[in-house]
Amino acid sequence: MRLRLLKGDISRVSANAIVTSANDALCGNDQPLYWRFTNQRNVDGAIRKIAGPGLRDACLALPEIKPVIHENEEPRDISRWAETAKKRGLSRTLRCAPGSAVATRAYGLDADWCVHAVAPDSEFGYEGHYQGNIGIRGEDVRATSTPPIARLHATYLNAFKVCSTKDARTVALPALGAGVKAWRPRIAAATALGALSEFDYSSNFDDLAVVLGSDAAMVAFTRAFEAVLGESEDHAWELEPGRLDGFEPASVAPELAPRTQRPNSGYAGDHWNPSDAGWR
Repeated sequence: MRLRLLKGDISRVSANAIVTSANDALCGNDQPLYWRFTNQRNVDGAIRKIAGPGLRDACLALPEIKPVIHENEEPRDISRWAETAKKRGLSRTLRCAPGSAVATRAYGLDADWCVHAVAPDSEFGYEGHYQGNIGIRGEDVRATSTPPIARLHATYLNAFKVCSTKDARTVALPALGAGVKAWRPRIAAATALGALSEFDYSSNFDDLAVVLGSDAAMVAFTRAFEAVLGESEDHAWELEPGRLDGFEPASVAPELAPRTQRPNSGYAGDHWNPSDAGWR
């Protein structure tokens, strides 16, 4: 399989399947009243603009998923909470849980399929170490909640799996989680490689293009990929079977290494403090 990094607009790329970073209601992320979208262009908004209303209608036609309320409670995606969505009521329906992916036809895109992958938010996750501690009834759910970094890993892995079920030999993938969801690009790159290491990419894909929209993301992904796969002048690598066996994401994103946490009373929970190399 050929793995490539491209800087550009993923909505203009040609592939069998284009992956978009969606929210869990699949109601569209292009919601200007939500603060994270202020003066920013997001992947899902760009893809929906090119794909046209057919993609929106196909997403809203997908069946509702009933969330689990008690044990193993999965938090809803906060990026759907824009005033425009709440007024229309579109965001109330769970169609694709964080960590999951689902496919629709691609409509106006130069692709056969659009794969909607829902990355978890990092606002309450801080790169996965803080899991959140308040359930909908006020109970402590840290013992049962899935860590955000595990859910980000699942997002990439499930996106690959859904593409393979659609026989997509060429795939265009954004930096899932590294935009509106606020994960650091380096962590997104490490997680993407970690998911690839668990996926039979050589049997399923001929070409995987990671399409990045900013210079910062391009630099972060290039450094991470070159640290594992070697330097490349054209930002492309041939991945033979087993090339990523034994890969550990923490080898290129040290903040993912297990650390001892200590309680913090702030709303953001435990978070990494680079100045003292500890949790505070």
